[in-house]
Amino acid sequence: LLQQHAPFEKQKVPVGHAVRFAYLQTAAAMLMRETGERSLLPTLEQAWQRMITRRMYVTGGIGSLPGLEGFGRDYELDPDYAYAETCAALGSLFWNWEMAQLDGKAQYSDLFEWQLYNAAAVGFGLNGRTYLYNNPLACRAALTRQPWFAVPCCPSNLSRTWADLGKYIYSVDPGQLTVHQYISSQLVDEILPLDGSEAAVSLEMQCELPWQGRVSLKLLDMHLSRGVDAAFTLRLRRPSWAGRMRISINGIETLQPPAPADVLEPTASGYDPRQSVFVPITRSWLPADRMEIEFDLPVHLLRAHPRVKGSRGMAAVTR
Repeated sequence: LLQQHAPFEKQKVPVGHAVRFAYLQTAAAMLMRETGERSLLPTLEQAWQRMITRRMYVTGGIGSLPGLEGFGRDYELDPDYAYAETCAALGSLFWNWEMAQLDGKAQYSDLFEWQLYNAAAVGFGLNGRTYLYNNPLACRAALTRQPWFAVPCCPSNLSRTWADLGKYIYSVDPGQLTVHQYISSQLVDEILPLDGSEAAVSLEMQCELPWQGRVSLKLLDMHLSRGVDAAFTLRLRRPSWAGRMRISINGIETLQPPAPADVLEPTASGYDPRQSVFVPITRSWLPADRMEIEFDLPVHLLRAHPRVKGSRGMAAVTR
């Protein structure tokens, strides 16, 4: 329950209280980013793989047992009994952000997006003033969001996450700028280390998701510390849910990234963030360069693993 059952490097299976589990994983990933020591990375990767393949709902919600507020056994994901606490989803967002910074894989940013919309945002009511503590996937009786709770962790956690959402959209590393989330926003004077120099990059993104599949990126300005070529790599995430992804620069179609290959172990829910990849575009960028991205938005039918009770003969319709 308290994540103290074994030395951390042996904790390769998600167990116990789902919120505490996610926070512990986040802290371990933050520690590795701070120190540069990567010895715990295989443990985090194995725990993440076990979570998405066997212990996560189709919404990205985690924690199936109400009494424990935590994980059950593999494939113990009956929608009638789902706990899927809002704070657990938010904890997973923080963990996935740290993992994306550690090894640069798009799968973590993809799960961040999926959980943001489907496991975290559902904790708000449409009026913005009512909340769900747990988020069941099936409701046989009345279920009403509440204005507050005796233990008010979820409302305050949602508030601080939404207030800080801008920091989860982009990231910079030497010679590259990564777009993790497609959310209308501006990046202002972000310092991008280049070979022997650095650039202050300002970028604007206009996004029509989730209603339409069009995204526009415009380089507003770029100031070089030294007069060198402003070549860097822009990495764009091809989401797992996307059909075709078409990219054009200044009106000229540049590439259509191929769909990723299938992975080995199927997930419990049918949703698989491992299908996401980053598409790198390296060139000498100029202010006013404009990039247009268009995603096909197909409807997918996601089917649960046969071992998931309560979901047999059903499909989740997603778009």
